[in-house]
Amino acid sequence: MLFFERALEYLEKNSDELAPLTVRTYYWNLKKVDMFDPGLECENMTSETVRNFKHHLESLHNKEATVVKALSVFRVFCNKMKADGIISCDPFENVKIRRAYSHRGFLTLRELKQLYLNFLDFRLTLTRAEEDAMRVFLFSCFTGLRYSDLRSLDSSEIFDWKIRKQMHKTGEAVYIPIPVQARVLLPNPLKPGRVFHVIENASFNRTLRKAAKKLGVCKYLHCHLARHTFATTCITIGIPLPATSKLLGHRNLDTTLIYAKYIDTFLDKEMKKFDRLK
Repeated sequence: MLFFERALEYLEKNSDELAPLTVRTYYWNLKKVDMFDPGLECENMTSETVRNFKHHLESLHNKEATVVKALSVFRVFCNKMKADGIISCDPFENVKIRRAYSHRGFLTLRELKQLYLNFLDFRLTLTRAEEDAMRVFLFSCFTGLRYSDLRSLDSSEIFDWKIRKQMHKTGEAVYIPIPVQARVLLPNPLKPGRVFHVIENASFNRTLRKAAKKLGVCKYLHCHLARHTFATTCITIGIPLPATSKLLGHRNLDTTLIYAKYIDTFLDKEMKKFDRLK
């Protein structure tokens, strides 16, 4: 059987268990494999196939992160087929996929404080949609919730100023004490049902940037930048990395460490420990 056709069968079978964005990501990266070799048969899969695919992507001048994502998706479906006995060997056994690190934008503490205060002072200048988008964005800056979790956040998941929620993307359960800055962003009173009105992602980001411009912020904002802001803020104000990782719902501390390399104040504080040698 053709690899692409078999992979699509797996994807269709498991689509109900995956986020829509994940399904789209899997599909388009599988499509890259199909465009590379439309006649690729499952039984003909080898390490040489994977290496040739990697060289093909690089020859198209794809960014390293794009190449890594395509190879990672390719490996996911190869592993499924190997587990089911469709592929006899592991084509990735002798192929190393390096982790690609890309710069993650975020708001500094000063930028976050300014945006927050401007929103509280001038939110009446925003349209209802713009106010909703900025309120959700700022709430994410102070809690670290992803777009999908903000969209599904229910009032039943908030008790005693604590969020207890199963994350949509990973299925991990998170416990997030709500800081005072975020409490004033919640509806008052908190009615049963969805906490926020969150529109489709692309429209949300466009509306968010319109709101930011009215509030005097020219930085290119998008929903996920709020999560990056939360992570870097936690590190900057001294919340230990394991605690930050837990708040973010990361399964691996290495994922959280990615944010630490962008925080100069974090490195400054850590290096001051050498003063103890005096």
